[in-house]
Amino acid sequence: MFLLLKFFLCGVLTSFLFPPFFLTPIGFLIFPYLVYLLNANKKILNYKSHFFVGFLYGLGFFSFFLLWLKEPFLLDVNTEKYAFFSYALIFYCSIYFGFIFFIIKFFKRFLFKILLLPTLIVLSEFMCSNFLYGFPWFSFALINSNNSLGTTLIFYLGSYGLSYISILIFLLPSTFLLINKKDKIILYLIASILFIFILLLFLMKNFTDKDIKTESFSVLIAQLNYSSNQHLSLAEKNTKLKKITEVISNYDSEIIIFSENEFPYLMDKKSINFLQSKLRDNQKLIIGSTREQSLQFYNSLYLIHKNYYKKFDKKILVPFGEFIPLRSYFGFMDFIAGSFDFSRGSDERHLRLEENYNILPVICYEIVYFWKLLQANNTNIIINITNDSWFGDFLGPYQHFYFTKLRAAEFNKPIIRVSSNGVSGLIDDNGSIKSFIKLNKNGLMKMEVIKSGIKKNYLLFHKFFFLIIIFSLLIFLFLNKKDE
Repeated sequence: MFLLLKFFLCGVLTSFLFPPFFLTPIGFLIFPYLVYLLNANKKILNYKSHFFVGFLYGLGFFSFFLLWLKEPFLLDVNTEKYAFFSYALIFYCSIYFGFIFFIIKFFKRFLFKILLLPTLIVLSEFMCSNFLYGFPWFSFALINSNNSLGTTLIFYLGSYGLSYISILIFLLPSTFLLINKKDKIILYLIASILFIFILLLFLMKNFTDKDIKTESFSVLIAQLNYSSNQHLSLAEKNTKLKKITEVISNYDSEIIIFSENEFPYLMDKKSINFLQSKLRDNQKLIIGSTREQSLQFYNSLYLIHKNYYKKFDKKILVPFGEFIPLRSYFGFMDFIAGSFDFSRGSDERHLRLEENYNILPVICYEIVYFWKLLQANNTNIIINITNDSWFGDFLGPYQHFYFTKLRAAEFNKPIIRVSSNGVSGLIDDNGSIKSFIKLNKNGLMKMEVIKSGIKKNYLLFHKFFFLIIIFSLLIFLFLNKKDE
């Protein structure tokens, strides 16, 4: 029983490696201890037990890491009693670690268990991200989203590469647990190669050409900190609209950006004309709104100029948030997702801000699906509008923000992020936070954004490195078979 508790507590402690805690040093204890527990108890842990302790580790991890999943249920008294449904996703994600530990049981050599763990975790991240609707929130890349190591590695290796390297580094102290002298030498060699590899990447990143352009445009981001429109009364919606028009009228910034679904009513031609009447000739407005067309509803981002406008409809919808699968069985979710389902957009993810300057529009949760944002290659800047009031006040908003930070470094594009309640701000193409408005604060922030050209990135190499990680699993299978 005490052994089972150890695995569960290791999972809980793992969650403290992630935002907003970033207690990175404990990773050098947790992961070596995990493989030690598996190896030291290999005689009493059969295949079924391996799966179970892996599930317990995952349950400890996700129970805290995904604690925010219950928050949408707590926003309405009608759904509070259904908050326990959030644990269905926690149980589902925990199963992946059950399979990870189950597979490790097949490998007899302790060195293989050490080196295989990061490979299997990355493979699980990929499976979890793509199965059914996909849930890419499970990403160990977040561990290093607050430091230059993370932003350098994700630039060259991508999200899966950063996850892999992060876990592998944590496992290096496992060298002291190895008895076989040959295996120790192999792990020392891997550690040395890894150190040189990371050092070279740092040097390459620091010697790349810097942006020497000085031309910029002025941007105002507005974090109004209102509740979601469906929870506002008519009077509150009118007050919100008045606040939006006051911001537009009182500031002369070239671009004014509001958050996802900030416009309190359905957007139609009359609403667009009203907003255009508030703009100066040289101004552009970016604002999120719901629109209706042929009895279908879309979560949209509008880019409104004085005399014309463009839009982008959200393509990656959140199940149980923007549509309800099997709605007849989950009628109580209407209080969260609304009484109608949003439709998936079909617009190209590309908006022209001005001649030779393009933006990549990303709405809320879409920022996590990095492999679906490859159009970033042809854009100058990413605009991410979101409503994080669904995520609560503790873990979710910070995790979401640091995912955005990783995307900036991964795609080598600056990101302007505007959230209804925070965290809003500007992140440069190196993944550095230049300015921000704190969570749950009502604030406006003016900034100057450099008009940089379309910068290169290594998205194709990210795919190649991921294939190398998967190929390493085949090598381990071959070597394990050879040992047997």
